[in-house]
Amino acid sequence: MPGLVLFHDYTSPAAAVAALRLQRLVDQGLPAEFEGFEAIGLDTALPLTLDVIAAMDAVAETARDESLTLRRPRALPPTVLAHVVGAVADEGGLGASWRETCYRAFWSEGAAIGERAVLLKLAARAGLDPEPVGIALGDRLSLAAVRRRHAMHRRNGVGGVPTILASRTLVPGLLPEEQLRTLARYA
Repeated sequence: MPGLVLFHDYTSPAAAVAALRLQRLVDQGLPAEFEGFEAIGLDTALPLTLDVIAAMDAVAETARDESLTLRRPRALPPTVLAHVVGAVADEGGLGASWRETCYRAFWSEGAAIGERAVLLKLAARAGLDPEPVGIALGDRLSLAAVRRRHAMHRRNGVGGVPTILASRTLVPGLLPEEQLRTLARYA
């Protein structure tokens, strides 16, 4: 069992920073996993809210430290299909590549990550085989499995992103590097 689990969603600027930071530490040997979590949980795009704009402003400098440029998206798309692709990527050992590709495409390029065609292109960019991705995106069972997993996380107390699970305790997920290392040591 990993020391830490980061719950993240692609339309959260804080989750983008947390995921990129934690991945850098995982690449250095820190024990952690990533769990996609659709924070909004709606099947429609929402307008950009003042909360998201404020969150972008709050993490802009930290995002730059992680080589991420945050640009204002036109809307907040549903992310469940991006998490379906994430499940395929995780199964194929390309979860890190997918997360980075998806986060950078949404926040830096304004990619419409709620659209199947866009997700297929991004999956190819991340190195995924388009055939299983296309099958998963069209499969109701894959979609239902992701939604069930998100519902389970909600029942277990995950209410937003980024959130870290460490030693059966949920804590805010956007932590400085040293605090992440300390949490992993005791988790």
